[in-house]
Amino acid sequence: MNQKPLKRYCRLLLLLGLLLFPAVILAGCGSEEPQGTPIDISYLNKNETKLVTETHYITSTDTKDMIVEVLTLLCTVPDNKELKATLTSGINIITYSYDGEQVIVSLGEKYKELSRTTEVLTRAAVVRSLTNIPEVKYVMITINGESLTDTSGNAIGIMTADMFVNNAGTQVETVNSTVTLRLYFANEEGDGLVAVNRELAHNADVSNVPMEKLVVEQLISGPVNDETFPTISPDTKLVNITVRDNICYLTFDSAILTAVNNVTTDVTIYSIVNSLVELSNINKVQISIDGNKEGKFRDKYEASTVFERNLSLVN
Repeated sequence: MNQKPLKRYCRLLLLLGLLLFPAVILAGCGSEEPQGTPIDISYLNKNETKLVTETHYITSTDTKDMIVEVLTLLCTVPDNKELKATLTSGINIITYSYDGEQVIVSLGEKYKELSRTTEVLTRAAVVRSLTNIPEVKYVMITINGESLTDTSGNAIGIMTADMFVNNAGTQVETVNSTVTLRLYFANEEGDGLVAVNRELAHNADVSNVPMEKLVVEQLISGPVNDETFPTISPDTKLVNITVRDNICYLTFDSAILTAVNNVTTDVTIYSIVNSLVELSNINKVQISIDGNKEGKFRDKYEASTVFERNLSLVN
């Protein structure tokens, strides 16, 4: 793992960024056309109630150098007076490391003093900004090297950008609350299920994403740790989802029929069913492929089958 200590305070990190990347400053002087890779950086508004995205152009091509530039921008007060730096209020970056597709950022104890809403927004801003770097897919935040935890004391672990739900097509995200989903992924053998709690930033008023759709999207995106395994092909598309009389009706495209590794049909089916039935408004689930209500799911279950919770597969 390539680990590089950064300056303790964001002000010094900014100075480091300027020293390492003078081309950033020169490119902004007298140049009409922006140079470099466009990266969306998320900032908090002055009231710390939402995120606003601004595009910056990163001149570095090396991933580790791009990470430094993005962290520098997150510590920098933007020109827009309606916004504030993402990492401010004395929050210092102690170290960061980059290993393949994952960045780990260790922040100081001041991070724990953030209000709940501000903490979720800050976390979302850091993750989204860093994962906009082409080679970065995962981000973990630690506090003085210890795992960041949710409100229940559970380690949050590795995060991806899609764990923070926003309204598609807009650059502004408002987060007033978080939700905790209980999702079921496969065990290593593919013949059983493992329950995982996943905390997400979610504002239904802004995102217009119903909880049942959110659950399925998270299952398709897959687990974010090495202890559980995907049950659904990541190429799967959710065509339609509705809930009537406490039954959730799902329509997938044919990619759902593709088995993932050694995962059994029952594990795939009940990872979906058990995860959805965790929601208070769903008791049963029916699954169809491309709207076809005839035939069988992987030659085992009739398309008309209505599934109920099955905990016998849970390890």
